[in-house]
Amino acid sequence: MLGGIRAAQSTWIGKALTTLVFGVILIAFVIWGIGDPFRGGSANAVAQVGDVTITTAAYRQAYQADLRQFQQRARRAVTNEEAHRLGLDVRVLSRMMSNAALDDRAQSMGLAISDRQIAKGILADPNFAAPGGGFDKARFDELLRENGLSETGFIREQRGDYLRRELVEALIGGIEAPTAAVDALHRYEDETRSLDLVGLPAAAAGPVPPPDEAALRAYYDAHRQAFAAPQYRKLVVLAVTPATQAKPGDVSDADAQAVYDRDKAARFSTPETRHVNQVVFPTEEAAAAFVRRVRAGEPFADAVKADGLGDKLVDLGTVTRDAIFDRAVADAAFGLPGVGVTDPVHGTFGTVVAEVDAVAPGTVKPFAEVAPALKDEIATQRAKSSVASLHDRIEDARSSGKTLADAAAAVGLQVRTVDAVDAAGQGRDGKPVEGLVDARDLLKAAFASDVGVDNDTLSTPGGGYEWFEVAGVDQARPLSFDEAKAKVAAVWTEEETSRRLDAKAAELVRDIDAGTTTVEAAAASLGLQVQHVGDAKRAGATGLPQIVAAKAFDVAVGRAGSAPTGPNARTLFKVLDSVTPPLDPDSDAGKQLAQRYGTALQDATINDYLGTLGAKLGTKVNQAAVQQATSGANY
Repeated sequence: MLGGIRAAQSTWIGKALTTLVFGVILIAFVIWGIGDPFRGGSANAVAQVGDVTITTAAYRQAYQADLRQFQQRARRAVTNEEAHRLGLDVRVLSRMMSNAALDDRAQSMGLAISDRQIAKGILADPNFAAPGGGFDKARFDELLRENGLSETGFIREQRGDYLRRELVEALIGGIEAPTAAVDALHRYEDETRSLDLVGLPAAAAGPVPPPDEAALRAYYDAHRQAFAAPQYRKLVVLAVTPATQAKPGDVSDADAQAVYDRDKAARFSTPETRHVNQVVFPTEEAAAAFVRRVRAGEPFADAVKADGLGDKLVDLGTVTRDAIFDRAVADAAFGLPGVGVTDPVHGTFGTVVAEVDAVAPGTVKPFAEVAPALKDEIATQRAKSSVASLHDRIEDARSSGKTLADAAAAVGLQVRTVDAVDAAGQGRDGKPVEGLVDARDLLKAAFASDVGVDNDTLSTPGGGYEWFEVAGVDQARPLSFDEAKAKVAAVWTEEETSRRLDAKAAELVRDIDAGTTTVEAAAASLGLQVQHVGDAKRAGATGLPQIVAAKAFDVAVGRAGSAPTGPNARTLFKVLDSVTPPLDPDSDAGKQLAQRYGTALQDATINDYLGTLGAKLGTKVNQAAVQQATSGANY
């Protein structure tokens, strides 16, 4: 079933269905009527579903296991706060409550499974198989340890899983996708339309006369909240990094030459590439006769065709010597003085003849070209030790009560004063303030601080440090009309251009639909080109904006329409034709579509069943216990 769910997400409608299913599952237990949490109850239980209790220990263990798996997939540490934002705690609790509801149902029905059946299932599980096949006890024990499970606990979980699986299979086993529904989905997804398109730029709206004073003031009065000066801060900044302390002029040519010689092959050289084809021959004699004919003047491709070896011809592409898997073939192909064919080669897969039909020589950047960058690199590396020393001396000076400017002067450095910068890194002129080191973290810290605060030292990428003081704060304020006038004019003009462009597009759509003009004529009148797209589907087409594809399926064949494709751009289109290939239910595509839709129906059935079952059993959640179980653990 999980494979079907993954397959269902290959199209947008499948994604929508599976998102709906899992979204409802996640909130199902909330709408079942979870009322009072365990008021005054035990903190050893996070939830109760019917007669089944979900203990805090079991929930914490499941949450930690899911968090470990998530971290392994992400290949990084995931904080507990991030896991909460992603809803991991809710998903784990929802899953456990769903399982509890099914467990309660299995108990009420008297369902059971024997130890022999459990053992048989474990022995046959491919997750525990040895490389050569058969059950591997060592691997079994290792996987249990990785997931924090004992053998007894795992068998208990397996027993519950098997019983729940039996319930679910009995519920959905006979569900198949109706033929009519599959056909409708096929027609929806595979309908293909051909379109003529014209991109309308802002110029298509015609010239927009500048607004008069009254229009500007009216716009300003109606949108005052949009015209405000952000909060600006005056900062005193000192950055000490290997880059700021590097002295490339102190690096000698000899030192740079030594690094160049050491790294020339790996960093400054591009290896020779050749376009290589190869043919595998049944015998060495056949290969030798083939080589003689080609060297006598018969084209390589004609000789391959004449010998009936087309299925043995392999285009290895334009490759370096190291990119060819077969070393013997690589040595022979790159041993040729230029284009040509090799002698027969005893390769890994038989007797081979290789052809080289193009050669791109390798290149080496000269020392003079890379010397300045090498000197910067060497100087930066050497500066790392001085950065650590400067950090300690500046910290000592600050600890003695000196201002940042005085601490910098004490070690022979100068601070930088930024008169005004907003939280986005822009100055009063609306342009980015240049030269800020690690600007994002600096501004984040600076706008969380205040005047007179002794701020923590910031660490910068590459092993540097940065200090700052907030020297002043200009609070955000509304701009007066005179201050905002230029911006008001720009916004008014942009909106008026957009309005006129919409009107122009609507006018052209009306004219095309009325037959008074054509797409070609409309494009020519504006000096524009017509583009044709013949494979537009609801999911889109190459080079076609998704919004245009969506609009094109809202318009009848033979009619025109338009869609916004930018702040001041529209796309005019006409639907020329619509084709839907017939569905072959016995084809691979037809079977996959039926399976995908059937899986979605099964999931919806399971969801409905769980909702009904939860409402019947009654549920309770101890939110305090849930928070404690997921916030106090060490991850």
